[in-house]
Amino acid sequence: MKFKYRLIFFFIGLLGIGLMIWQTDFSSVDWNSLIEPKVLLLFASIMAVWVLIYFLHAVAYKIILKEDSKNVKMYRMYRICLAGFALNNVTPAGLIGGEPYRIMALRRYVPTERATSSTLTFSIFYALGHFMLWVTGTVLYIIYGCPGPLWVTIIMIIAGALLFGVVVWSFFARNIGFVYPFMRLIAKIPLLKRKTKPLVEKNKESYIGIDNNIRAFRNEGWRYWAVIILEYSSRLLEAFEYFMLLQFFAGGGVSYFDGVLIMSTASLVGNILFIIPMQAGSREFGTSLALGFIGVSAAVFAPMAIVYRIRELTYIVIGIILVLVGRKYKPHAQVMEELKEKAEEDKIEPEKIEEQKPVKNEK
Repeated sequence: MKFKYRLIFFFIGLLGIGLMIWQTDFSSVDWNSLIEPKVLLLFASIMAVWVLIYFLHAVAYKIILKEDSKNVKMYRMYRICLAGFALNNVTPAGLIGGEPYRIMALRRYVPTERATSSTLTFSIFYALGHFMLWVTGTVLYIIYGCPGPLWVTIIMIIAGALLFGVVVWSFFARNIGFVYPFMRLIAKIPLLKRKTKPLVEKNKESYIGIDNNIRAFRNEGWRYWAVIILEYSSRLLEAFEYFMLLQFFAGGGVSYFDGVLIMSTASLVGNILFIIPMQAGSREFGTSLALGFIGVSAAVFAPMAIVYRIRELTYIVIGIILVLVGRKYKPHAQVMEELKEKAEEDKIEPEKIEEQKPVKNEK
C-alpha cells in the first residue's frame, strides 16, 4: 500500500481516537483504584482474550481466501485483521475505514478482485456472527423472564425475531448476489445517479465476478460452516470479557450467561446507533440498561466501562500504528505482470541463440 494511503488511514484513526477521548468522561474516575495489581491482572487477562478473538477472525479470513491463503502468512493476516478492526472502531458505520484498508492491504498477496470479494465475504460472516449473538441475547432475555420495561421487551422481541429471520435466510439464500444489485440500487438514487451510473456500468463485470466469488464460497460446505462457527465463537469470547468484568466488580453470583446478555444488549444498542464512532455513549447506555436485567447495582458500571474503553483504546492505538508502519508494496496484479514480462524477455527462441553468439573475426 502506498504511504499516502497509509497516512490517510492513520489520520482517520487518530481523529477517531481523539473523538473517543473527548466524549469519554474521565473526571470522576478513581485512577488509584484502577492501577492496583489485581486490576492490572484483570486488564492483562482481558487483553489476552482479545488476542484469541483476533486470531479466530484471522483464521476465518484465511479460510475464506481458500487456495490463495497460502500467499498470506498467518501473522500478516492477523495484522491486517487487527488494523482493519481498529479503523472500523473509529469510523462511523465501520466500513468507511476497515474494509477499504483490508482490501488495499490484501492486494499485495492476491488479485484485487479476490481481495475485494474475500473482504466482503468476511464482512458478511462478521455481521452474521453479530446477528447470531443478538438472537442468543434475545433468547436469554426471554428465559430470564423479560426483566426489562415493557418498551424494552417489545423492542428486544421484535429485533430478535427479525434477526432470527435474517440468520435463517442467510443459511438458505446462498445463491443470491448483493454487490452488483446493491451498486445498481445506489445508481438509481437521484443525487448519486449522475456519477455512479457510469461507474456501475463500467465495472459491471467486476461486480458480477465479486458476487460469483462470494456465492462460490457460500456453497463451499465445511469452509462455510467453519467460518460461521469461528465468527460466532469470537462473539461468545467477547461476552467472556463482560463476564470477567462482572465477576471482578460485581462479585460472585454472576454467570457467564449474564455476560452474554449484557454484551448482546450493549452491542445491539451500539449498532442501532451505528453512526457514532466507537459507539461512544451508545454502548455504555446498553450496558447500564442490561445491568438492571440481572439485578446488578449501577455502581459497578463506571469502572467496568473505563476498563472496557481502555482495553479498546489500547488495541485501536496498536492497530493504527500497524497501519502506518506497514511496508510499501506493489499490488499483486502489478507484480504478476512484471514477472510475466520478465519471463517473456528472458525466453529466447532456439533459432535465435546462434544469432546472439559473438561472431569471430576472420583473418
